[in-house]
Amino acid sequence: MKKIVILLLTASLIALLPAFAFAEGLTLSGEAKTGVFWQKVENSRSEPDVDVRMHSQNDDAGDYQGRFRLNLDYVNAADTLGFKVRIQWQNWTNETQTPDLWPYAFGYGNFFNNQLTVAVGKLGGSPWGTGGPEMWKELEAGRSGGVRFEWKPGIPEEYGRLNIGFVLNGPDSYTDAGVTRDPTIFDLLQESVIGISYIHDYFLFRFAYRLDSELDMRLRGSEGKEGDDIVYRVEERALKNILPGFQIWALGFIQGVGASKPDFIEHKNWLFVQYAPQNFTAQLRFGYEGSADRNIAYVKPSFYYKFFNGLIEVGGLFGYAQDFGTKIYSDSPYSYMEVMPKVQVNFAQGAYAAFEYYYKMEYAYRDPPPMKQTQWINLRVGIYF
Repeated sequence: MKKIVILLLTASLIALLPAFAFAEGLTLSGEAKTGVFWQKVENSRSEPDVDVRMHSQNDDAGDYQGRFRLNLDYVNAADTLGFKVRIQWQNWTNETQTPDLWPYAFGYGNFFNNQLTVAVGKLGGSPWGTGGPEMWKELEAGRSGGVRFEWKPGIPEEYGRLNIGFVLNGPDSYTDAGVTRDPTIFDLLQESVIGISYIHDYFLFRFAYRLDSELDMRLRGSEGKEGDDIVYRVEERALKNILPGFQIWALGFIQGVGASKPDFIEHKNWLFVQYAPQNFTAQLRFGYEGSADRNIAYVKPSFYYKFFNGLIEVGGLFGYAQDFGTKIYSDSPYSYMEVMPKVQVNFAQGAYAAFEYYYKMEYAYRDPPPMKQTQWINLRVGIYF
């Protein structure tokens, strides 16, 4: 019943879009992605597993048939009140619906000459998120709504833009069934997020810290404090003045800060070095992630060249991962190796078709002999509007 109500509300909203389309201050945008996907997985434990379906792989389009996303952003003429809504479908069957039908839907107000912004609703669009690629993480986006306060002091633009704030929200995971006492307001305040960002012509810095109470849990049946979370993003923006198209940035996520058990602690970190002049994009990604007893280091170089003023793009990515500590297979010389060539045709601004092949060898099991091979082919199309 709940799903039917949501779908009816969504249909009603879409039906009203033509009336809003000419409203001053309203911006509509979005994307549609899908493709034909073939995959074959081979290992020593069973017969090869072959999968054929509609899917857009490795394209930030979810795990199902594809993605349809619609963004509605509105701000009034005085730039004081507005709202941001994102609607998306990633599972296009009628059997189940992914939980992010509404990734965010919130209203906001700008006060005191835009030095204070207050957002209310299911939050998204965080000024303190990681921003991708490899990781798109916002600590205030979760299972419940909240209130976000952003203070942006009116300093001269040549000194940069500062954003400091906090978020009042609910638990970001399951309610902890192991708590026998009654919850308090202080428990709810321990789910707050504190954030800061600073944007300058020479660099960018984002940082968010989410507190954690004992009233929620990431793993059912766990006990004790599971720890606070941290996300960050750092960019340099000065080198592009010396070498146009050159950029370095880093981002990461740390889970379980101050946890009562070391098993709760996990971290994911990425460093990107990119040179993207007019005709090609060369990038080198370094990753390092792990938990209490196992860590993995990644390196992923990629190169893509553009022909005919960007009409055709040809290139590929190579990935190598080395694990440390408690390995999946103790004698493995590496964790996995992968290669991914791609050809993409850009028909117009925001419309493309791509053909991509993927092959991966990994040590995936402890016993019997551990090698696992995965290969897939994806012919995908996408439209940004």
